[in-house]
Amino acid sequence: MTSFTEINQTMKNLFFAILLVASAQSFAQPTTAPNAPTNNPADVVSIYGNTFPNIATNYNPDWGQSGICCTNASFDVGDGNLVLAYLNFNYQGTNLAAQNLSNMEFLHVDVWTNANPTNTILQVTPVNNGSGQSEFLVTINHTQGNWYSVDIPKSAFTDMTWDSVFQMKFAANGPGSTSPVDIYLDNVYFWKPATPPGADPSLAALSINGVGLPNFSAITTNYTVDLVVGTTDIPQVSAVATDPAANIVIVQANALPGTATVVVTSSNGQVQEFYNVNFTTNTPNVAPTPGTPNAEVLNIYSDTGNFTNTWTPDYVFGEFASTPDLDGTAVTNEAIRMNFAVAGYGEGTNTVTDISNYNYVHFDYFADANSNEIRFILIANNGGVVEYNYELTTTGSNGTLVKGAWQSVNVPLSFFQNLGFNKTKFFQFKLGTSSDLVSDIVYFDNIYFSVNPGTILNTNTFAQQASLRAFPNPSHGNWTIQSEQIIQTVSVHDVSGRQVLVLTPNSSEVIIDAASYPAGLYFAKCTTAAGSQVLKLVRK
Repeated sequence: MTSFTEINQTMKNLFFAILLVASAQSFAQPTTAPNAPTNNPADVVSIYGNTFPNIATNYNPDWGQSGICCTNASFDVGDGNLVLAYLNFNYQGTNLAAQNLSNMEFLHVDVWTNANPTNTILQVTPVNNGSGQSEFLVTINHTQGNWYSVDIPKSAFTDMTWDSVFQMKFAANGPGSTSPVDIYLDNVYFWKPATPPGADPSLAALSINGVGLPNFSAITTNYTVDLVVGTTDIPQVSAVATDPAANIVIVQANALPGTATVVVTSSNGQVQEFYNVNFTTNTPNVAPTPGTPNAEVLNIYSDTGNFTNTWTPDYVFGEFASTPDLDGTAVTNEAIRMNFAVAGYGEGTNTVTDISNYNYVHFDYFADANSNEIRFILIANNGGVVEYNYELTTTGSNGTLVKGAWQSVNVPLSFFQNLGFNKTKFFQFKLGTSSDLVSDIVYFDNIYFSVNPGTILNTNTFAQQASLRAFPNPSHGNWTIQSEQIIQTVSVHDVSGRQVLVLTPNSSEVIIDAASYPAGLYFAKCTTAAGSQVLKLVRK
């Protein structure tokens, strides 16, 4: 007969055995990597892996998912091989350099998970931001505790188009799942069957003025290259074919903006591919240099104002496209480059900041031809987070959005206070729009709070300064502004910083009708190809 003590000991042993099994399962992870793919690189567009160049730009974007905390794009399985780990995962995305994947035929994925396939569903979808259906989740088969390889035909992604794939998404257990799992991924790539010998019309390299084109891919046939506003020298395109025996004909652009075309004919003469490089002149020259006194400023973002009192964020949210250096010299003059068709961007602190000592917020912007709205947003934490928008549109009541030239904006903080903003509760700022359909590329620089309206230094030479004049000044009616150069834009502000007029004369002379303006001091910011200059105008 078995004693109570023996039964008790047996139950304890069983309990600890179950605990050990559960523990082993919960911490299980791969100890080897899957086999490396053998595809021809010319037939592949890779998202993640160590065999091919990857087009991913961010493996851990914040889409509000639980897995944002636990993504590791360099997980070592123990032998130096790296895989992509999604831990505590319900869904996770990857941002890509947008690609036309129309000529790819399959999506390959290697997946490892210790989750039981009887109660765990793993899914994947590319995300397209061009025409047609944007995404369609397809189930990935898997086995428990082993690497599993799957090749999904593109036709499985019902009704999707492939002209601009810019994201990938993996999901576990369906939308809104509260049952996260751990998965490991490797060799995530699109591919097509090998091209027959002599039938390859692809390029191996594409260069502009001898410099390789960034984000070049053999299967991407259309590129846009933004040149600095005012560029007159037409860039020259050169190319190298994947097949050295293929024939290349290049037709260079003959104007700016303009397009260069590269025609590649396969060595067997049966297949042609056309590559287009579209040159635009939307990239700005250097942003204005702030002239606001350091003692009057709480700096948010500026590297040319020599400001020492800086607001330091604890975190960021959303994303910007880049922070390019717009100065071709050794001097650094970076700006925030936003692509509002993709996302907005903001920064914040864990505690509120009292900005009661300041009366204005200043920012400079440069909007491209496809942008029709921007929002500069102050956010307060009054026990709840509230956004207060200052909006510029092409027909806006706050101010008119001007395209193609740097614009300086001073917004009285009283504007935000009238909306309910509390200056003692400043918490975050954000650059945004009302929709991803209203604007594309916009640059921002010199974001700061100031006691008085923010000013800029004239960066032109003395001769250029002398070439811009206003008369009569003072005036009882109109001012005439003349320049030896073409005046692109004129924006007039009153002494409070409020914008009262915007003109785009594209002429060497512009007349400002001030007959209806109250007497006082005004500031006219005039922009030419050489830069910007601010004139003081007096209305009697």
